[in-house]
Amino acid sequence: MHNKTFLLELNELSIESLSGTLLHDVSFNIEAGKCLALVGESGSGKSIIALAIMDLLPKSLKIKNPEKMDEIRPLSKAMIFQEPMSALNPTMIIGDQIAEAAISVLKKSKRQAREDARDWIEKVKIEEPNASFFKYPHQLSGGQRQRVMIAMAMIMKPQLIIADEPTTALDDKVALEILKLLRDLQRENSMSMIFISHDIKAVSQISDHILVLHRGREIEYGESNKVLNFPEDPYTKGLLAARPPEVGKPRRLPTVSDFINNTLPKLEDPTPSRLGSIILEVKNLSKYFSNKSILSNVSLELREGETLGLIGASGSGKSTLAKCIIGLQSIQGGEIKYRGERIDNMTLLGRKKLAKEIQYIFQDPFSSLSPRMTIGEALLEPMEVHGLYQGRDVRNKKVEELLHSVGLDSSVLKKFPHEFSGGQRQRIGIARALVLQPKILICDESVSALDLSVQAQVLNLLNELKEQFSFSYIFISHDERVVNYMSDSVVELTTI
Repeated sequence: MHNKTFLLELNELSIESLSGTLLHDVSFNIEAGKCLALVGESGSGKSIIALAIMDLLPKSLKIKNPEKMDEIRPLSKAMIFQEPMSALNPTMIIGDQIAEAAISVLKKSKRQAREDARDWIEKVKIEEPNASFFKYPHQLSGGQRQRVMIAMAMIMKPQLIIADEPTTALDDKVALEILKLLRDLQRENSMSMIFISHDIKAVSQISDHILVLHRGREIEYGESNKVLNFPEDPYTKGLLAARPPEVGKPRRLPTVSDFINNTLPKLEDPTPSRLGSIILEVKNLSKYFSNKSILSNVSLELREGETLGLIGASGSGKSTLAKCIIGLQSIQGGEIKYRGERIDNMTLLGRKKLAKEIQYIFQDPFSSLSPRMTIGEALLEPMEVHGLYQGRDVRNKKVEELLHSVGLDSSVLKKFPHEFSGGQRQRIGIARALVLQPKILICDESVSALDLSVQAQVLNLLNELKEQFSFSYIFISHDERVVNYMSDSVVELTTI
């Protein structure tokens, strides 16, 4: 290394694809035992940098200056991936999956590797370590699976660990535990870390330095305190301002484009919700899975024009409650009423009619949209199934109106879901929910996987649609700031 205080130095790294340059002369360094955060929207180049360092770039991508990576290759490195359920083998117990890393990388015997795996299961604070050694991934919670991924990385004794969005899908409490665990392990093992995230809160808690990226270019680089508290570039200022404030509810959240184009909105107070009569009522609802209580005597009321926030830790039953309301899950006790009539025991025909009144916006719109259908076909299908609007021309016109209402135009109609960004797909998911002119929209973690800048756009859109169409929302999230910003009232579910 040119500078002995740096574990890693990256100088003017450029990466190209067949269609153009994805990363433009990015440079940074990491001191031994320190954490560098890579921050930016999807497509900014964060994960490409990580894959280049790990020597995992797909063959379709080429490093323009490969000689600049020569000093990095001898480093012992490990990576924690964003989605552990996809990275873990569902057919292997977690003990053997952790041990496998020690066997393949450190060439340890199976017996020694399994002993090390037991130690690391305990070190990463997985509950009941001896019993958990023999569990399969599906038997663990999201937070526990993420701890398994950390153990798999740490057992290899890396000098550098790369954590790629390790807390994105976790609730605040579990995310905080994972961040503390990573920081403690880093310090105890004198290890350097690259932490990739679009979560500014997480970045502020773990990083020593921050590199802000936008469309493959370096935007801002410096000590965390300076970048977070005294940002210089409009793009960085926009990212930081896009998160809902801890106090107050401005009518519209600022977006990155507002800062870049110098078109910041005025700080207006929100339009007070015009609440009507009770439209949805849940009374003493109980739900069990395999004799385990998920929901116990849960009650809530939703009024016309109201946004009701639903918050709670992972496993508290937020999504289960929402699925009970729309009939995707049965209930074992209590009752659900829509406009005063019970809907928890409706026939299939009744459920079909109710679908026009209550619609669901899923967390991952890519999974809820058919990859074989164009966007136009996906939006027309509910109209045809429910016999809404007569004639193809009338329906096509309605589709264009819906797209316009969510900030898209008719150019998307012949495209497929994979051709869009996460934010665009979420807008399409919202448009599809609006097709049937519902009275209630259930938003189930519908912004949790989005970049902060895109999240702000979607939250603004949901509020604008509420004003325009007088919707009632049930807004589910593990992010308290988002729930408090969006909601007129909040119900918190606790884990039983």
